[in-house]
Amino acid sequence: MTLSASIIRAIDRLLTDGEVSRSGLASLPTGYQLGLWADSTDATRAVATPEAVRLLRTLPTRNEAIAAVLGCEPDIRQAWQRIATARLKEMGNLRDAQGLSEAITTLGQTCLALLPNFSQASLSPTPYADLERAVFDASAEQAIATPQLLRALGATAHLIEGEQGKPTITIPDLALYNPLTNWCKGRLIKPPERVATLPETGMQHTSILPGSWAIASPPDSPPPHRSISPTMYWVLSCPWLFLLAQVVFTQEAWGAERIAGRLSLELESTHLSQYYRPPEVLVVVTTTEDEEVVCGTLSQLLLRVLDLLGVTLLAPDVTAIESQLPTLIESLLKHQIWRFDQGSGGRRPGYSIHDSFSDGCYYLAGKYFNRLGTHVTAAIRITCGQWAKERLAQTGKLAALIS
Repeated sequence: MTLSASIIRAIDRLLTDGEVSRSGLASLPTGYQLGLWADSTDATRAVATPEAVRLLRTLPTRNEAIAAVLGCEPDIRQAWQRIATARLKEMGNLRDAQGLSEAITTLGQTCLALLPNFSQASLSPTPYADLERAVFDASAEQAIATPQLLRALGATAHLIEGEQGKPTITIPDLALYNPLTNWCKGRLIKPPERVATLPETGMQHTSILPGSWAIASPPDSPPPHRSISPTMYWVLSCPWLFLLAQVVFTQEAWGAERIAGRLSLELESTHLSQYYRPPEVLVVVTTTEDEEVVCGTLSQLLLRVLDLLGVTLLAPDVTAIESQLPTLIESLLKHQIWRFDQGSGGRRPGYSIHDSFSDGCYYLAGKYFNRLGTHVTAAIRITCGQWAKERLAQTGKLAALIS
């Protein structure tokens, strides 16, 4: 197998942007077969899957995640397994029980492939030294590369030696006016990112929900653009704004029932002066039994909703959204999507949907947000209910332990 340095750039872009030209990964057919990426609808792009994101979160660096992808190819894997086997034999000869135990644990199911081939163990260089130096900072047979090599092999062991890898279904391209298509299981979403302008392609010709929330106005073109207000167009074109707008929309709809609990987005008293850019928003759920439960933070709610929808955050760390939430909320308040209530009539200070945006959700153009977004609304409400039950169960267990 002949691989050039460009393959590393292609994998890096896949893990960073979520998709890359299909031709860029043409020399790595195994990644597709194992479900690390799928084809786009038009088969021109390779689209990362949640399994690829798992590599980012399992391994300590992006370079090791790239190495794990490379290590899926049979020729490279066989060469690296030969070196890994030699390192295991070396640890055994040195009677390094702890090191041997840790190495076997790291390799996981990959050990199943090593045991029958102990006679082929060797520390001779592989034909992939240039690639190895790019991802390990040393060729694979060097001792300094051993921990990274073992982790790269072990991270995909369940897919290959465990035989769990399989091709995944194609995720459709995004459709600006169809949240039902956009918020589907298997979709990836980039972390929130404040940029001056939206990418030129916007939601066109991509399978990845973008993270940007720059101001966007509807173009001068035939319907449906003409029936959509600038604010609604902006919300529909920016997934994080859409999700946060859905939170307060769900809050309003739930509260209007007056019989089945409610959702509140509240601030600690110490944060009231920072309501425009709050460092933290509390999610408080009142159950059908009228029990008020402080479940956690807004960022935790968003992650739970994404999980229920089957949408994965394209980031090594799920906390990537926390630092951007204050600025997102500031934009929501400024453009009258959210509003802040200082508290009156026995209500605590908190956030709710702005009247003008609420009205817009029920106009003709609001069907894109309201009717086609019903599964997102439902996911938010279900998540809140489940979360409150979890908290109450935890409180009950703690009380039982104390008593």
